[in-house]
Amino acid sequence: MSRRRYVMLVLSVFTICTALLVPMFGKPGSPVTPANDGIPWASKPEVIDGGDDANKTTLSIAVSMDTDEYDYWKKQNQLFERSHPEISINMTNIHGKDADEARKQAADANEPYDMMLLDNDRVREFAVQGFLLPADEVVTGDAAADQLEALTSVVKWNGSLWGVPLDCDPLLIVWQKELLRSGGLTSPPVNLQALRSVLEQLAQSVAEGVSPFNLNTADGKQMIAWLGMFRENGEPAGDLSAFNLSEKQQLQYTAEQEGIIYRLDPVQQKTQLMEAFQTGKLLSAVIPWSVYQSLSNDQRSLLMVSSLNGPLVRTNGRSFVLMADTEKLTEAREYINEVTMTSEQLDRYKRIKRLPSRISAMTKEYEYSLITDRPPHFLVNLLGQSAQATSDPAWHERWERFSQICAQLGGNARPFSKSVASKFIAQWNMEPEENGAEAPLQESLETNTQLNH
Repeated sequence: MSRRRYVMLVLSVFTICTALLVPMFGKPGSPVTPANDGIPWASKPEVIDGGDDANKTTLSIAVSMDTDEYDYWKKQNQLFERSHPEISINMTNIHGKDADEARKQAADANEPYDMMLLDNDRVREFAVQGFLLPADEVVTGDAAADQLEALTSVVKWNGSLWGVPLDCDPLLIVWQKELLRSGGLTSPPVNLQALRSVLEQLAQSVAEGVSPFNLNTADGKQMIAWLGMFRENGEPAGDLSAFNLSEKQQLQYTAEQEGIIYRLDPVQQKTQLMEAFQTGKLLSAVIPWSVYQSLSNDQRSLLMVSSLNGPLVRTNGRSFVLMADTEKLTEAREYINEVTMTSEQLDRYKRIKRLPSRISAMTKEYEYSLITDRPPHFLVNLLGQSAQATSDPAWHERWERFSQICAQLGGNARPFSKSVASKFIAQWNMEPEENGAEAPLQESLETNTQLNH
């Protein structure tokens, strides 16, 4: 075949192919008539409509928090839904309700939760009763190594992790540095006897006396931390065991100092509490991290945090848990992984003041950040080991009883006298008072109130 005929043949084939293909490629969006049924259609790419609820999986989550924090989560959920159009978040705030009661009500209404945000104290209780699925597959690899042990230790049971830690607001014991030095110590006293020695030394230089404690009987969990302020009492206090001899002595000693004991709520009366520290009238107090973080640099410089190497008695942590009946594990894991990322936790810390659950949030660039922007590095030591007490499945039942007895103390307006201390000990330990009287605490308080009016 000559070269000329070969070129003409190739051009002919190209022309025929072009004529056949042109009808298949019209202008973008132009109608094309299919050969099968003659119904025209627009040649546009298929778009998955993220707003079509029929194509979404709804993830039902129960949380318990104040209104401000709930508003924050609602906004964050909207951002999550934009980046995950296939998932819809239905978050319910059960603030003020018991978590187990809320779970039952949702199940009875045929609207069970897929996830819950639980106080860490409740996680083992729920796990033992079969309400939860293990969370081991959610926290893996680098994420597992990045968790603070004080938070994971309390949500482990039977070899598995049953919650994914979110944050915490631990209760700290703080001491007035200058008073400790004047009392002959460079670190907090290790027991009640050492504390008494400090106060005896201070009595020689401070004529009006120094209050050893701020006793906040209006908050049961702060009472637990206060009872466990000395390491020997940390575990029994955190476990809510019967008062041991050392705890009894601490309560009785406090009652003996009734006239100078401060009775302030650190959250509601922070200004008065700091004034007592600044004027050298108060030696120690229990305060939440969120309060400590909110202090000025000058105010924090007055204080020494006890047990910087841990462990803590009360971490006040929260964890996301997977409910046993959920069929949306993939979506739940996606949600948990995103909201527990270090960047997300730091953002919440700046807004809500609760500490992140990840080590990386406290170690990267911490030298260059204000305490209000990034938690300090020393917290890794404080929270990096197992909590001093890990709540057993029956802990919540004991807590209900303990908080009721604390409520009977009448808050901080009522004197914490020797008789009140004795009755408090007897009622919690379910034993006769040392003086033989066995009147209920509430009855005694009511009688004292009537005598004072």
